[in-house]
Amino acid sequence: MANWFIYNKKFNYEINLKNEGITKLQALILANRNITDPQTVEMFLNPSLSKLHDPFLLKDMDKAVDLIIETMQNNGEIRIFGDYDQDGISSVMTLMDGLLFYYDNISYDIPHRVDEGYGMSDGMVSKAIYDNVSLIITCDNGITGFDQVEALKTKGIKVIITDHHEIETETDGQWKIQKLPEADAVINPKRIDSSYPFKDLCGAGVCFKLISALYEKLEGDLEYLYSLLEYVAMGTVCDMVSLTDENRIFVIEGLKRLNYTEKFAIKALLEESSWNKKIDEYTLGFIIGPIMNASGRLASAKLAIDLLMEEDIDNIYNMSKQLVDLNNKRKLLTDKALEKCLNLIKDQKLYKDDIIIVYDDSINESICGIVAGRIKEKYYKPTIVLSKSKEDDIAKGSGRSIDGFNIFESIDEFRDMLKSFGGHPMACGLSIDISKIDEFRNLINKNSTLKNSDMQKVVNIDTVINLDKLSLELAESINNLQPFGKNFEKPIFADRNVIIENLEMIGTNKKTMRLQLSKNGQSISAIKFNGEDSLSYLKNKFSNKILGSKIDIAYYTSINEFRGNRKLQILIKDLR
Repeated sequence: MANWFIYNKKFNYEINLKNEGITKLQALILANRNITDPQTVEMFLNPSLSKLHDPFLLKDMDKAVDLIIETMQNNGEIRIFGDYDQDGISSVMTLMDGLLFYYDNISYDIPHRVDEGYGMSDGMVSKAIYDNVSLIITCDNGITGFDQVEALKTKGIKVIITDHHEIETETDGQWKIQKLPEADAVINPKRIDSSYPFKDLCGAGVCFKLISALYEKLEGDLEYLYSLLEYVAMGTVCDMVSLTDENRIFVIEGLKRLNYTEKFAIKALLEESSWNKKIDEYTLGFIIGPIMNASGRLASAKLAIDLLMEEDIDNIYNMSKQLVDLNNKRKLLTDKALEKCLNLIKDQKLYKDDIIIVYDDSINESICGIVAGRIKEKYYKPTIVLSKSKEDDIAKGSGRSIDGFNIFESIDEFRDMLKSFGGHPMACGLSIDISKIDEFRNLINKNSTLKNSDMQKVVNIDTVINLDKLSLELAESINNLQPFGKNFEKPIFADRNVIIENLEMIGTNKKTMRLQLSKNGQSISAIKFNGEDSLSYLKNKFSNKILGSKIDIAYYTSINEFRGNRKLQILIKDLR
């Protein structure tokens, strides 16, 4: 059972009330998320493209822009090295589409997730050398590609790295020294020597800053530049970076354009997915994102890039169907792999560990991260899922973390045990000798600093609002605060002693709980996704006499739209 806490940030709230044009609800929600800086609050209240930061504040941006212009003037080939997830795909498209406005001697390459793994592969480097490429621009990768950059530079190929992942450091006395590849330019907001005011850009966001700087230097078409925000919004939402500061502007402006997009590929994907509603952050994170990611997991991410570049309508619809089919296959593989891992965790009592590390050689390694995320949610513990790779005696996999535990730093201490490793505080990828997995598991857990309180789910409640005080208008005012996401989570409210009037399990697998709740004579419909555990809890608590019983709930407001009718409902986060 989760611990419930009601925010108590009165001082923040009083500070926010001093801002002009802010409502009490906005002041409260921002205060609860520690957003009080006047400039940041202003960016939140009145987001606009004019508030984006100067791209030339990023270290090496001037060098990168000059190098791109020089390469175009000399008619050299520019090749983009991307990654196989949604942010990588969005990054490639941001660079490709942005550069094509000026120049067409451009190509791209993306590693195969299983055959080559994350980042610049040796095969990609060899092919670029063979093709006599003039300039490599990495996106969403490259910050740890020391050997690959050296190989490219040795052959006279210029390299620009754009990345947002953590930078390797080493300690020299009291000082931390960053380790950067010897590229011609390294653009990463996480550089220690960077003065850029916002560190949490995704890969596509960094690429957009590069293209913005190029367009500023060349006095490019701003409307065309801002059309690239359709890609950036996808990468920002799907990579789960902070939805504050300019990321918020990226998503707001990107969604505006996506809802009137001229990109037939996006329209076709949504049609194949039977999505006929407004495009919002949910659409990006749970419809478009997983479909795009499926290409990199079960085939090649090049399929998604080719779809976005395609102009023939028939080809677009054929490729869209192929991607949706791949995603459906990915869902089935994920469900089977999750079941296997949960059985292993139970049988081997791995749930007793602080950090769960599970290995199964039959899992498709491309879905290890998804499975790790599901297990993390179930046990609320950092989780690493490993599977046998194509290399003899090597396991590869992914990790997902919980709030307050930096999985990158924790594993980085044992980097010497690993064949490869990379990531950030909430997620990582790694490979290891199969024979070393047990030793690795023991060492990680022996050195764990996690406390029991760290591994208990927490529900942070904005304020108490009784169900009989809710209205459609209130739910609409909360929706106006979108987009919600990391560091700007959707507001959660609470109420006590709510009466259960009716309860049923619905959906294909009967996993969704639908309730009718009432307070002071007012009745409201409620939904609890993944409600099996909650149903078991209620049966035990009330000895199967659930109807008429009273519960406390933590909930989101929601609007159910069906055939033009709009009705207030709530989504239950937790109950007790």
